[in-house]
Amino acid sequence: MPRSALSQAIENTSTVAATRQFSIPAQPLTDALGQFGRQSGLQVAFPAEVAQGLSANAVVGTFTPRDALARLLQGTGVSWRITAQGAVIVGGQTTDASDDGAVTADGSLLLDTITVTGQSERAASSGSGYQGTPDWVYETPSSVSVVSREAIQNSGARNTRDLFNNISGVYAGEANGSFPTVSPNIRGLQDAGRVVVSIDGARQNAQRGMSFGGTGGGYQSNAGQAFVDSAFIRTVEVEKTTDATSGNAGSLGGSVDFRTIGAEDLIKEGRNWGAELNATTGTNAYDFQGSVLGAFRFPDTPLSVTAGYSRSSLGEYEIGRHGSSDTTEENMKNQLGRDGWSSLLKVEGDFGDLQASLSWMHQENEFLYGSSGGTSRNFEDSRNDSVSARFSWDPASDLVDLQGSLWLNDSAMMEMREARPSGAPDTYIDTGLKSFGGSLENTSLFDTAVGALSFNYGMEAFRDIASASATSATIASNPTWASNYTAFSPPGRRDVAGLFLNGELEPADWVTLRTGMRYDWSRLKGTATYYQQVAASTYTAGSQISRYDYALAYDPDSLVGLPPFLVNILKSQYGEVYNGVFYQAGSQIPELSTPAGYSGTTLDIDRTDSAWLPSASVEFKPADWFRPYVSYSHSFRPPTILEAFFAGGTPSDGSPGTIFAPNEWLKPEKARTAELGTNILFDNVLHDGDSVRLKASAFYREVDDYIVLGSILTRDVANKTYYGFVNYDGTTYMRGIELEGNYNTERYWLGGSLTFLDTKWPSKTQVFSNGAITTDGEVFATSGAVAPELKATIDAGVRFFDGRLSVGGRLTHVTPTQSRTLDDDGNLREVSDPYTVADIYASYALTDSAVLKVAVNNVMDRNYIPATSSYTAPGRTFLATLNMKF
Repeated sequence: MPRSALSQAIENTSTVAATRQFSIPAQPLTDALGQFGRQSGLQVAFPAEVAQGLSANAVVGTFTPRDALARLLQGTGVSWRITAQGAVIVGGQTTDASDDGAVTADGSLLLDTITVTGQSERAASSGSGYQGTPDWVYETPSSVSVVSREAIQNSGARNTRDLFNNISGVYAGEANGSFPTVSPNIRGLQDAGRVVVSIDGARQNAQRGMSFGGTGGGYQSNAGQAFVDSAFIRTVEVEKTTDATSGNAGSLGGSVDFRTIGAEDLIKEGRNWGAELNATTGTNAYDFQGSVLGAFRFPDTPLSVTAGYSRSSLGEYEIGRHGSSDTTEENMKNQLGRDGWSSLLKVEGDFGDLQASLSWMHQENEFLYGSSGGTSRNFEDSRNDSVSARFSWDPASDLVDLQGSLWLNDSAMMEMREARPSGAPDTYIDTGLKSFGGSLENTSLFDTAVGALSFNYGMEAFRDIASASATSATIASNPTWASNYTAFSPPGRRDVAGLFLNGELEPADWVTLRTGMRYDWSRLKGTATYYQQVAASTYTAGSQISRYDYALAYDPDSLVGLPPFLVNILKSQYGEVYNGVFYQAGSQIPELSTPAGYSGTTLDIDRTDSAWLPSASVEFKPADWFRPYVSYSHSFRPPTILEAFFAGGTPSDGSPGTIFAPNEWLKPEKARTAELGTNILFDNVLHDGDSVRLKASAFYREVDDYIVLGSILTRDVANKTYYGFVNYDGTTYMRGIELEGNYNTERYWLGGSLTFLDTKWPSKTQVFSNGAITTDGEVFATSGAVAPELKATIDAGVRFFDGRLSVGGRLTHVTPTQSRTLDDDGNLREVSDPYTVADIYASYALTDSAVLKVAVNNVMDRNYIPATSSYTAPGRTFLATLNMKF
């Protein structure tokens, strides 16, 4: 739901020092200030009478807002200042006090009646666009979507991934409904780092394979494991393509950055502290989700601190009763809910030319999920710490606009799997991924004979370190079974680094040219194992050879199938201890019983990959309200730790149905993406104060060597076929159309989004055999599902009592999710039914500081599986939320 014009008019902003493109012709000062506010993203306040009868200078080129405003007002005699909060105050005809106001201690002019304009700064958390999207999105020449703070609070989301349901081109499925994680799907690309997910720039790279039974040993996908608590999120920024700018290293198809709340979001004008309280409860096991946040700005210092605490308790929900899905209600009883808490601590400093921030989000969750058929339960404890330090320095120089960051993310999962088969001991699994990295970039500006020219250049790098272990009474007696539990989160190390250079030229005020080049490099390092199953057997005394060298020379067949411990005994020159018994070298082997287990061949992997990745775009501005663009870019994703080191079986205390193997020859994915789009911004269309915002794009993408699960023939085990991650044989084609738009007035709004996506996947995979590649492999399993061809959402509502009461509704229709296997007619197989879901919501401002919100999600109580998911969604759910600000 977009904000009314009044509530969004006083949006606080910062980042005054960043450079932007300005194209403001010479015109009356009132109109010029309006354009400056929109193009700079700053709020501009001025008495209406100040601008009467005055004209502004033309400002065309790349400037900081401060320099642009100085040029705009040069010679007018009008004073101005930019506050520490990023607001522009335009004063009287001189810098002295006048009858219209008084001068404060710092020389600022206090104004009476003011006009406020400009809401498009990238720091703005909401605006008049679709679901409160701020205006800067509609001025950006690329496919960008934003979930505003207001939309987050109005969504009634049970999980953070629910926030993506209504964004064009974006989905966020999950293999299990109780998981407090999110793995966005952008234009059909998902998981394994294809889409970068971050919190304040700190990458959330954790992933693991998921096993929930079914064909092929029960492999589900290599799912992303980003833990994000939406209670602390200011905005969610979604970039649907990659280019040569910072943050895109190792990304194939875009990024999602969760930006956290800051002091400016909580502290009201004229105060140095602020607080916010949120509490939500509802039906259908939506027991409680709540948070408290507070911020304090230290007087006479540039420092502020923000802190928050969040709590959630969600139970086992009921699925819808109308319609049917491929997942049965019995299986869905495995969605057993979760309990969790999170905290946020953020310190910010505004030192004039230098701005800095340090944020830390800590999350802990306890949740349950069930195995296939509900035969057992798995208890999960998760912890995620995300720390990000960022700075920007913009001194009085066109050559320096320096930005940098350092970040750390530590994700850990502790799982207890109930005994299977019944009577066996429980198994405890510890997995984790530590990621850390940083970036440094600078922007330099030049005035040239052909127009304003800027260069952005820098570097970024990060490292992933994965660990995994499993313990149980069974594993203690037969350690090889541990790999059945650690296969889906194998240990290893991955390094990714990139250098980038971007250039931007504005030869005329109606066109901007951009081009860039980045060099990405990656390294995978670790140890993996090719496992073979060894059946349980008994060796009778005297039935086996007594010396290894004798058998090797005269009876080599007798060595086939011997377990490793027995081979070691036979090889020993002095003797060998097995199960506490010493066996003399050269003596006959007594009767021995060996349990089933694995033997293995160890493989050391140390490989690097790299790629040069160009990008280019052209933006046209034939009118201030119409901004079409075209872009082209290359992207590159190296294999992850899971994909390269995947080894072991499916979870069990015995011989699994499937054994997985690592792939040292796995090739990186490479993509080429072309996009054509436009942005449209209209104000005062049918009524004073109304607005139209529209973003439309069409894209075409080719992906080479897309990674899926297929067949591997090892170099060390003759004629042994494993399942492992392999590359598709051929090119994957993706194309689509996306629309997001909104019409907003003081009384009502009407918006919506539309996604059309068409994908063509190769039918065969590359088979890796001793490093050689054949092209006749079958697809065993895939990473994530194929996003539906069509998703459409309509969102509309009305406002009453000067905007204090808002009532809205949302209708979403989605066609079936598909798999990457073909049906009998040669089409992608459908794995879910189409569905249409309706939601209604309302909010009422009880006071200026308290708002009551109610919602009914899934009004028609539909039984359906959300797009790209494997679980049935909750049925009808009533929610009530109290939001209070102090």
